Amino acid sequence: MWVRMLRCPRCGQQAARRSPRAGFTEYVASVLYVYPFRCQLCSTRFRRFQLRRYGRHRRERREYDRLAVRVPVALVSGTEQIDGVTVDVSLNGCSVHAASALAPGTTVQLRLRLGQTGDVNVESAVVRTQSESGLGLQFEKISVADRQRLSRYLGRFLRPTGTRRARSSLPPPEVVLAAAIGVIAIIMVFMLIGHVGALR
Repeated sequence: MWVRMLRCPRCGQQAARRSPRAGFTEYVASVLYVYPFRCQLCSTRFRRFQLRRYGRHRRERREYDRLAVRVPVALVSGTEQIDGVTVDVSLNGCSVHAASALAPGTTVQLRLRLGQTGDVNVESAVVRTQSESGLGLQFEKISVADRQRLSRYLGRFLRPTGTRRARSSLPPPEVVLAAAIGVIAIIMVFMLIGHVGALR
């Protein structure tokens, strides 16, 4: 089963998914089915009522979806330029297979070569992880124009139906609510019929 992404109130794209809850207020609001969402294309964060209970799962660990996109990339660290290719990309970071390793905490400049879309220049990115599979980078400083260009590019790969919902043995809350309303309505009808019969 797929969980459909919400429409973003700012950019109008159906590209917003659950965002990790932040602070006491959002944890309390989630009891009333009011959850935070983050647009994957314009980064707008907003809250919406949604009659679906969310448990703790892996999706809450990361604010943005990493899309499996392979594009050439150039990293500049001091006077050294390192060429590589992305493994995945999101609006605020990417994973890169690079010719050389960089230690976590290293600040680099980054150029993503997106073909016909044009290059996207990230003025400042920080190496968060380094492993055999590549470098994990978080974007720190990127111009509005480059961010918008990256957003349009990623919009071509973002699944409009969102991410797969975790299987659950319990029925969805909306099904339980509908069933409860139906039972109450049936009871009220029988009570009304009994009351009318008693008056005759």
